[in-house]
Amino acid sequence: MKFLLRTVLLLTCCTLAATSANDDLPVLGDPTAALMSADQEYRLGRGWLRGLRGQTSIMSDPLVQEYVESLVYRLASYSDLKEPNLDIVVINSRQINAFAVPGGVIGLNAGLFLNARDEGEVGGVVAHEIAHVSQRHFARRYLDSKKMNTAVLAAMLASLAVAIAGDGEAGMAGIAATQAGAIQAQLAYSRQNEREADRVGMQTLVAAGMDPDAMPRFFERMHNSQRFSGDPPEFLLTHPVTESRIADSRSRARSLPTPRLAPSVHFLLVQARLQAAFIQGEDHAIDHFRQYSNERNALGLQAARYGLALSYLRADHYDQAREIMQALAEEHPDQLWFRLGLVEVAMDEGNYDVAISQAERVLDLSPNNYPASILLSKALLRSEQPARALPLLKPLLGDRPNNPYIWDLAADAYGNSGDKIRALHARAESQFLRGRDQQAMQQMEYALRDAENDFALYSKLNGRLQTMKRLSEERF
Repeated sequence: MKFLLRTVLLLTCCTLAATSANDDLPVLGDPTAALMSADQEYRLGRGWLRGLRGQTSIMSDPLVQEYVESLVYRLASYSDLKEPNLDIVVINSRQINAFAVPGGVIGLNAGLFLNARDEGEVGGVVAHEIAHVSQRHFARRYLDSKKMNTAVLAAMLASLAVAIAGDGEAGMAGIAATQAGAIQAQLAYSRQNEREADRVGMQTLVAAGMDPDAMPRFFERMHNSQRFSGDPPEFLLTHPVTESRIADSRSRARSLPTPRLAPSVHFLLVQARLQAAFIQGEDHAIDHFRQYSNERNALGLQAARYGLALSYLRADHYDQAREIMQALAEEHPDQLWFRLGLVEVAMDEGNYDVAISQAERVLDLSPNNYPASILLSKALLRSEQPARALPLLKPLLGDRPNNPYIWDLAADAYGNSGDKIRALHARAESQFLRGRDQQAMQQMEYALRDAENDFALYSKLNGRLQTMKRLSEERF
């Protein structure tokens, strides 16, 4: 009963909706629009994300981020989202979980990639979360629940942030405090909502050319793991999986085409990268990948060697790491991750000239490559060449204005170039994106004070400060 209650309480934050009893009926307009506009959902979701960043560890690894963004947007392009405007974060946690928040915030725990057997299983979870966003489940849940108001929903989202950040009991207590009234009705809605997300998500999965059976396969494994452990995976707390739901999704998958797919090398590489980072103990990580030295599967062996090189790098065994990464780069010249691995080895050694040269070669082959741009910017900053880093960072800020990590690098680049005003502005943006509103606005005030003699810059910064104040004070 305790598990069921916890499941219900947290699930309402993530699924949040009832759907029409007959999905085949035409929708004449969107009844949720008068209650909560898409723009309001967007602002609510981004405000929630700022708070989450202030409470939990978000991964900043540019290679992992690029892969996850590519996978999510690949699936989103085949979904019901007309113009995907998503913020995608990877939580630095080994727990298996994923979530979707109003307005297009999608989060995946690193543990999802550590435990999935192939890219299709992760794709099934991602497609499910995209369905929650595309069907506007948050606004629909609010529309169908007369006892709730936006303040209650915002409080529920705040509790969800606490739960994701790792203080599960505090998060559950917060949700319980805001939810006292309508648990039974919400349970029915949540189950119906999850079924719709399964159905819509599977359609997206198939349209993207991925295996529809991956979704029930992953759900079944999570369900079975619950039977043999006292504490269920986090995924089951936010996405209750029943035998009937598994049967429904498996039956639906059988009626859909199953493509013949080769294993995704990028999935295997990102999985190895995360394993090298998360396995406790440097020697244990090295031993883990060494056991695959006789792996007969070519892609599996390639990923294992990559993981071994990263594990050596983590242990500061630079010669071994460089030797393996160099061999991989020569054997697979089209795989840029190995070239970027050589950049990482050179940077950790403090050999910044080599790191810069290697990263520039990758950018010659792949202009605007996100990981290469980040690594090159870091190498330039560490080698005290901030003016060369700025032309790389400015376009990244244009493409990813909601990424606080890039603002951190920009703050260092501006500050070390002697541009104090823009350094203060960049620090303010970084603080604001992490939910530290007062510190952010204080930094903006400092920037405005120093920009008094530059009318254009002063006006721009003042306008941004007023926007920060409005967003900080906004209540739903």
